[in-house]
Amino acid sequence: MSSLLCMCLSTFTSCGVFFLQMGWGDLGAFGEPSKETPNLDQMASEGMLFLDFYAASPLCSPSRAALLTGRLPVRNGFYTTNAHARNAYTPQDIVGGIQDSEILLPELLKKAGYTNKIIGKWHLGHRPQFHPLKHGFDEWFGSPNCHFGPYDNRALPNIPVYRDWEMIGRYYEDFKIDLKTGEANLTQIYLQEALDFISKQQASQQPFFLYWAIDATHAPVYASKHFLGTSQRGRYGDAVREIDDSVGKILKHLQKLGISENTFVFFTSDNGAALISAPKQGGSNGPFLCGKQTTFEGGMREPAIAWWPGHIPAGGVSRQLGSVMDLFTTSLSLVGLQPPSDRQIDGIDLLPAILQGKLIDRGLAGILGTAYGNKGDKSLRTVAWVGENTLFITGKNIQEYIGWLQNIILV
Repeated sequence: MSSLLCMCLSTFTSCGVFFLQMGWGDLGAFGEPSKETPNLDQMASEGMLFLDFYAASPLCSPSRAALLTGRLPVRNGFYTTNAHARNAYTPQDIVGGIQDSEILLPELLKKAGYTNKIIGKWHLGHRPQFHPLKHGFDEWFGSPNCHFGPYDNRALPNIPVYRDWEMIGRYYEDFKIDLKTGEANLTQIYLQEALDFISKQQASQQPFFLYWAIDATHAPVYASKHFLGTSQRGRYGDAVREIDDSVGKILKHLQKLGISENTFVFFTSDNGAALISAPKQGGSNGPFLCGKQTTFEGGMREPAIAWWPGHIPAGGVSRQLGSVMDLFTTSLSLVGLQPPSDRQIDGIDLLPAILQGKLIDRGLAGILGTAYGNKGDKSLRTVAWVGENTLFITGKNIQEYIGWLQNIILV
């Protein structure tokens, strides 16, 4: 998924980018040989790469819920292990979604004076009670689900697109996607929405938080006409190139407006590249095994870049073990807010790692069948479930599998 998170107090703005279903190996900065992501590579050279950064799940919805709540999917209700999986994907025929009992990042930021906007895919429920404007966002342009379809409007309708509370059209009908050619102008629309929102908030000196959550790299993959056929990597590469171009334009816009040094940007993914749609519509997870829908490294380990000119030393590389849940706690720390004290928060504050290059110890945490933790330079992570409550362990400094742990329940 793609997301741009922007938070601003009177003199501070924070932006974070969170991409849909891109693999660890999809960026030139992470070793992709065709080097077709010059803007993201420049972002990395001007900021900090995180080599050991993880999604909260190998699926879209649980990772998004974890990002916005700072909590494991098994705590926030988005888990996929048994009959309770009603909140796993939230497609049209699933009626679950984010619960009112969860406190989302924009809800906390709103209390601090922020204007909050989501652009793109929400994926935390499509019924009215789950609407993003009921969970802290002030504005929304996008869809509750992926751009699956087209449907016949009898058994299932085409997925709707919203501006705030109003449905303004549907995919394939009003927002065209050509499945044969892959042409769609959605990324350009989402880009313009982001640029306009940033300009409006900067002009009014309004603190803001922008969550940019586009889905061009999710099958069926799409790109605009200008980018189609331009990549050595097929249609998926075309989509990546357009996303890269969009990120570059957003960063340049921040610089043009004179707020880049007050703006924190974070780029990552909600799960690994989907190999099930490869080779034509799937990405690269680099050297890591498997991809989306698995808890192997390829499904969970994500590209991640932090950018904050004048604050983050350029060209940094961190081996801090991080998670999308950490963006919740880190974002609050950036604006001087404390996380809720009435519930378990699993995300940690990454600012010491980002600004000072420190390695932060974190306890063992279970993430939908994946465990990770570190103590100093020693880290522990699993590559998969091998049975119910059974883990197969690998470690950063261990060259081979070190054993089986039986009957471990991590949460």
